[in-house]
Amino acid sequence: MGRRDELASRTRADLLSAAKRLFGERGYLDTKITDIAAAAGRAVGSFYTHFSDKEQILAVLRGELDAAAPHPADHDATREHVTACWTAMRTHRPTVIALVQSAVAAAPASGRFRRELTGWTAPLRRHLEDLRDRGEPLPGDPELLAAAVGAMLAGLNHALPADDGTLAETITNLVLHGLTGPSPA
Repeated sequence: MGRRDELASRTRADLLSAAKRLFGERGYLDTKITDIAAAAGRAVGSFYTHFSDKEQILAVLRGELDAAAPHPADHDATREHVTACWTAMRTHRPTVIALVQSAVAAAPASGRFRRELTGWTAPLRRHLEDLRDRGEPLPGDPELLAAAVGAMLAGLNHALPADDGTLAETITNLVLHGLTGPSPA
């Protein structure tokens, strides 16, 4: 890689890093392209050399999230699926916050937020479909159930700056036992 390519690569990485940091601090909607460029120590023109708009930089960050998302090996464990989804959301918290804000800002009829939730929770949906196919009773459609879990996780990811390590277990218990509490030991 030549010097010019190295500088371009570094600029792109700096812009992505700045966007991720600002999305986590300010949110997607309150972060401007000029803010991203300034935080990266670059001119606004540099931003446009690498990205056409804020949506494109968010799409690149989403690609990093998708690539890093864990996929549990045990397709029979609801707990593993909820934990994997939560872990991915927490690991990439600024990106998930930006994706949620961007999707919620879209027109409700666009279905964008539901598509986001459906994508994040696809492994859980497949697990629930397997349970249904084996005759296990479910309280509703697996896609809707998985999206509901995703909405809870996304909302809590946005609302909670820190996780004490119990959230995935709490949500799993809610999914498995509803509001009746944990199953008898």
